[in-house]
Amino acid sequence: MGFAKVIGHDHVKQLLSRALRQGRLPPALLFAGPEGIGKKTLALTAGWALVCLRQDGDSCGVCPACSRAERGIHPDSTLIEPATAAIKIDQVRDAVRAIADRPFEARARVVVIDDAHLMTEQAANALLKSLEEPPPTSHVFLVTAAPQALPATIRSRCQVLRMGALPARVLEAHLQSAVGLSSEEARLRASLSEGSLGAALAFESKAYRALREDLLALLEALPRWGPLERMAAAEKLDQEDDAALALTALRSLLRDTAALRTGVAPERLLNADAADRLAGLAAGPVGERAALLAEAAGETREALRGYANKLLSMDLLLEALAG
Repeated sequence: MGFAKVIGHDHVKQLLSRALRQGRLPPALLFAGPEGIGKKTLALTAGWALVCLRQDGDSCGVCPACSRAERGIHPDSTLIEPATAAIKIDQVRDAVRAIADRPFEARARVVVIDDAHLMTEQAANALLKSLEEPPPTSHVFLVTAAPQALPATIRSRCQVLRMGALPARVLEAHLQSAVGLSSEEARLRASLSEGSLGAALAFESKAYRALREDLLALLEALPRWGPLERMAAAEKLDQEDDAALALTALRSLLRDTAALRTGVAPERLLNADAADRLAGLAAGPVGERAALLAEAAGETREALRGYANKLLSMDLLLEALAG
């Protein structure tokens, strides 16, 4: 598997390929970015390029060295992942020994530590010396969605590669070509996954459509409700297993409603199969403020990622929706 098969992140791939070709890859790299965007895949691919027999700045994917690395049996390529809920000191000690030794057969050794923020304090301390005095023939790649959770002493010894969410158009194209999804399903997943291929692949369409049905019914009934009905609806939203998904779905419905009021063709909506009901919303009081309400739904979702009270946040959102 070479860089070409890694979805998106073209700039980071170019940087890595150039450094590999020139033999100037830093001894410690920190791959940082949201969950599910391909950080681990990219780190592994860069590591396989280090052991590849062709040595042309990429992993060829066909030579014996690449074949063994991809199967996890190359002696100079190591992947460490959380054993349970953490990466423990024994796992890191094994990696430290590997980093200190000379390569068995490749030009360099590589150790990839996935979810590096889950290292225990003892494990992080054990790794630190290897990062302070790295041998020229070893590389350590840390992969994390929470770089701020790593000790500052670890972060300061790594060159950081920041990776962003994948563009929706890139996800949509991949879901159609590689996964075989219809254009409608691919567009829906790409829009709701917030740039995460992992989330797009794990998306449950039936569950989402059932949730969307409840939200459409809520938006249709909201203008007729009083305070008690709104509180009951807020309590129902508070009990959702995935409040972030519910708010993302609500925002998508409101954005489509706003789009219809500006003359966007129904077939271009994210929720195109619900265009008739959205048109009804667009013609009513919800439609008049749909764009602002979509922003409010997004802001509520972000607030819940912090320490906001879930029930109160939902109640305030429904009050805003009711106008």
